[in-house]
Amino acid sequence: MDRHTQHGRVVPAGEIHSAPDQQAPDAPVLSPLLPETLQLNTPAAQPPLPVPEDAQGGVSAPPAPEMLAAEEIHSPPEAPMPPAPYSQAGIPETPPPAPPEEAPSPVLDVPSPVLDAPAPAPLSPVLEPLPPIPAPPSPVLEKADPVIPSPVVGEAPREIPSPIVANPALEVRAPNDDPAQFPPKPLSNEAVTGHTAALWKYRPIPRDQPDPFPEYLTLCQNFPAGRFIGARVRGKKHKHEGTNCDDWFSVSGFQNLLFIAVSDGAGSRKFSRIGAQASCRAAVGCMAKSFSELWTQQPDLAADICLDIQDPRCMNACGVLARAVQEAVLKARDAVEAAFYTRAADPAYEAVLGRTLDFRDLSATLLAAAVIPAGNAGRLVISCQVGDGMIALVDSKAPFASSLKLMGVPDSGEFSGETEFLTSPKMASLDALQNRTMLSLGRSDTLLIMTDGVADDYFPNETELRRLYFDLLANGILERDAGPLSAEQLRIYKSLPAPLSYPSVNDQSVQVPLHYTRRILETPGLTPEVLWENRSVLALARQELEGQTALEDPAERLRRWLDNYVERGSFDDRTLAVVELKEA
Repeated sequence: MDRHTQHGRVVPAGEIHSAPDQQAPDAPVLSPLLPETLQLNTPAAQPPLPVPEDAQGGVSAPPAPEMLAAEEIHSPPEAPMPPAPYSQAGIPETPPPAPPEEAPSPVLDVPSPVLDAPAPAPLSPVLEPLPPIPAPPSPVLEKADPVIPSPVVGEAPREIPSPIVANPALEVRAPNDDPAQFPPKPLSNEAVTGHTAALWKYRPIPRDQPDPFPEYLTLCQNFPAGRFIGARVRGKKHKHEGTNCDDWFSVSGFQNLLFIAVSDGAGSRKFSRIGAQASCRAAVGCMAKSFSELWTQQPDLAADICLDIQDPRCMNACGVLARAVQEAVLKARDAVEAAFYTRAADPAYEAVLGRTLDFRDLSATLLAAAVIPAGNAGRLVISCQVGDGMIALVDSKAPFASSLKLMGVPDSGEFSGETEFLTSPKMASLDALQNRTMLSLGRSDTLLIMTDGVADDYFPNETELRRLYFDLLANGILERDAGPLSAEQLRIYKSLPAPLSYPSVNDQSVQVPLHYTRRILETPGLTPEVLWENRSVLALARQELEGQTALEDPAERLRRWLDNYVERGSFDDRTLAVVELKEA
């Protein structure tokens, strides 16, 4: 077992996660904590310069510069003192002391070193404090806001606000402000993420190592069972360190059946990506071959799964098909082992590792699913999961409470933050896969399979995966016809916040605007249940991104979103496979 990831991160408000860069000396080193209030301090006033006093209490002249001789300095003659007045008793009265006069500047007989230059003004012995520096004005976006037609006849068109650029707002206070009257304000989530998003570096994939992976992997393909949309992106940490992505996905079909596999290589294993790729390809290939043979040798299976789930024939058919999925997982493990033996004696791998290649260096998770139509019963979905990540079904026509069904349980090891991998000795038998297999017979129209790089950003999955579904709608990955909006839906649509922009990791000069359901749900009165009943506004909101991206392919939209959405503490590889299932 190997430490892999920890689900459900809880990040304190003041904490900023930054990318470690021990191997790259030019990467910025961030403090683990960002102060909640940044204060601009002016220099403190300096104490008055000492001024010598004469015997009468006045201010004496400053001493002559040492470079001049005493006879070269002439002081003006003192004015004669007036006679003291006498009192009635004939005793002279002591006059009040005269106010101190500023000593005259010495007169120099030597020529000035600067021709015709005025003498410098004498410095004041006391430095006045600098005035407080006012806070800089907030940036104003001068970009003209686009306008789209209103979907309701007779309503005024909605002006689409320009995307908000995430930027930490620094609070500036005068130096004499009382902290009790001006308590520090914690930075908002957008301020923190806006600060950290600009600190990630991009380094290309190394080409001097064996088995390099491409930067991205995307696929949009129509099958009889539905449309498959998949994308895999290299995580921010891998880009920052200049290392390969460890994720992979594969898909295959047979008649109106569909088979999908997603894998995440262990981050601590240098060549885990090889295990991820080999396991996905073997799993979908084995499922397609096994089901084609079963459909030929046992033609009654297709009819039996259309019966009631309590019918013994239906239960028997589900058991046969579930075993075929489990055997495909075992074949995937065999494929990883074969990939190891073909490389074990290659010196190129030993040169990278500094030792011989080990089977555990190819450690990876595996999430496999088979989608089988079941007539009036809907469809049968069989899943088998080894390791972390998540498989889920969404029924958009169901009520909110019953619209989501989880089809996997993230597998943990003996210690918190650990997971089992396909290469573990425990995963070498069918018995070990029994508790990792789940079946669903019913109606659903969307299948989601993801690695932990996505699943952990939507934790707890029991509730937050609906937010993932909303994000896919709002950013145009799942296309839904908005249709005419009611007055209430139009009110909700007009209250939606503008897209939020963060700098791209690949190019810091490029701002990528995206919708975030988390921000949308901050609208007063808008709950996940209300948004579920009014999803048409999300389908319309995606049009706000149309003018900023010309991506027509849904897989490219998915790649762009996976590569650029910002979540605190999220920097792992991200892979998501989405299947828009057709009506059974």
